[in-house]
Amino acid sequence: MSKGFAHFSCSDVIRDFCRKEGLELIRENLINKGNELREANGNGYLAEVLLGKIRKEKIELATVSSIRHPDEVGELKKAQDFYLLKIETPIEVRYSRVKKRGNERDGVSFEEFQKSEEKERTGSGAGQQLDKVMEMADYTIINDGSIQKLYENINKLLIYAKEKNSHKKETE
Repeated sequence: MSKGFAHFSCSDVIRDFCRKEGLELIRENLINKGNELREANGNGYLAEVLLGKIRKEKIELATVSSIRHPDEVGELKKAQDFYLLKIETPIEVRYSRVKKRGNERDGVSFEEFQKSEEKERTGSGAGQQLDKVMEMADYTIINDGSIQKLYENINKLLIYAKEKNSHKKETE
């Protein structure tokens, strides 16, 4: 479901660095490399890289996923008409979906999955801080049903955001 949006991921920036360094693309390496890149270049670095690509390619409609640090949100908010969408899914549903996908975390127990998620949610410094990122969201969609229901909710949000932007531009 692209709706004309180009997709970018902060994780793709990290994967590119891992590939260049010959690191295996496993979750632990990605987290460590992301933290290292933030520490060395500033906590908004991954978003800066993506915004640079979006601007260079003159892309008008883009989505950015895998935002893990509040400073990444800060960088993205510098872009015109940026909205942070929080897609909230109960942990049991996420775990079930990961198991079905055969993701790199598919071999872990639910308890290990929970521990990993907790670490990502509550980090500090250059670490992942998902709770703080989610507190910054402009909109929230609950994703505990079918993919069709998720798409319906996203479509409603896109219509709302488009109307809001049109009204905002009229009053400027």
